[in-house]
Amino acid sequence: MKPGYVPALGTPLDAAGNLMKESYRRQIEDQIQAGAVGVLCMGSMGIQAFLRSGICPEIARTAVEAGKGVPVFVGAMDTSIARVRERMEAMEGIDAAGFVLTAPYYSPASPKQMIRFFKGAAGCTQHKILLYDLPGVTQCKITYEMVLQLLREIPSLAGIKSADLQMFRRLKLNPEVPEDFIMVYSGLDTFDIAYRWGITNCLDGMLSCTPRTSKALFDSLAKNDREAAGKHLNAIVALRDLFVAHDLWPSYTAAMNALGYEGNYGPDYADVLPATEKQVIHRALAAMGEIVE
Repeated sequence: MKPGYVPALGTPLDAAGNLMKESYRRQIEDQIQAGAVGVLCMGSMGIQAFLRSGICPEIARTAVEAGKGVPVFVGAMDTSIARVRERMEAMEGIDAAGFVLTAPYYSPASPKQMIRFFKGAAGCTQHKILLYDLPGVTQCKITYEMVLQLLREIPSLAGIKSADLQMFRRLKLNPEVPEDFIMVYSGLDTFDIAYRWGITNCLDGMLSCTPRTSKALFDSLAKNDREAAGKHLNAIVALRDLFVAHDLWPSYTAAMNALGYEGNYGPDYADVLPATEKQVIHRALAAMGEIVE
């Protein structure tokens, strides 16, 4: 992958839980126009775990069609090999760059069980596989040693998304790791530090609602302007913290709506943000230059 940012797309749904295709297309096209070098469809910010299984192929197909010109990665996370296989079989004919898999997330798995899970899931598809290290959700950590073992045992393993900077540093320095092995950093708060270690791709859900600032961040990093890069990164992190303070899902929905992307972007049980708090989100986006008033 080229250096740059990879937004974890939000999934716009109507009141019945159906995909709002035109809104989704506009989001993806705008991200690519802003400089995204790839997109993740149905990641954690894309509420993959909360979606009806029946609409996942439509979401993936729409993303691939709208994302022509950049790699489109598709989330296929679930709680067992059998369930992941069902997801991937339903999307096997779609020309995605690869399927993205967390460890099974309902209950903790041992390292041995995680290895068995990833090998079993990878054997169910002709697509490339990317690991998604998300221990806060899955209750188990993908380790450096596990990545090395999986690289030896899964020919289709193409990369990993993680916030573990130390693991990425060790992988970067290990000559056994292929040069084209994709390492996408999700530790948003420290991405400018990771960039200095040659970790040149950042993937996070916040990047889907901050395309202008994300572009400015990477432009600054490419010029080695650390002060400007830090300023842009701090702005994205501050917006994330604002979302968390006002309730993540409805805040994210309010932000995407303010950017012109209709739909609900959270689970169907999420609250609706009060009008006064929507105004706070709107003002924050305007202050960052994401909304031009």
